[in-house]
Amino acid sequence: PVAVELAPRYAITEAERAEIVTAVVCETGGQDPEAAMLVAQCILNAAERDGIRPGEVLERYQYADYPMELTTTAFEAVANVFDWGNTITDEPILFFYAPDLVQSDWHESQRYVLTYAGHKYFALWNE
Repeated sequence: PVAVELAPRYAITEAERAEIVTAVVCETGGQDPEAAMLVAQCILNAAERDGIRPGEVLERYQYADYPMELTTTAFEAVANVFDWGNTITDEPILFFYAPDLVQSDWHESQRYVLTYAGHKYFALWNE
């Protein structure tokens, strides 16, 4: 048998990986792997949908970016989503917010998909 190396779903540089992991940690505050994967999935979906690199997604979609200790959970979540193409939902989620912390009429005007670990996730109505 010959070993076959699969291409990642979305190839990222190590610098991009670090940026995404930082955003995941900032947004989830160290929650469980599923929460981290949901945020990573939003970043991936936006990069693929908008045809931009993850760093541009983080800026355009205004992801949190402040110094935090990076976690193994966040690195594994980013690998699961970007490298292996694993997702928590088949829905094209792009947006999320924490309703216990803020109110967002804009988010609520989008198509609701699910709530997990204190975050509500949304997709666009036409997707």
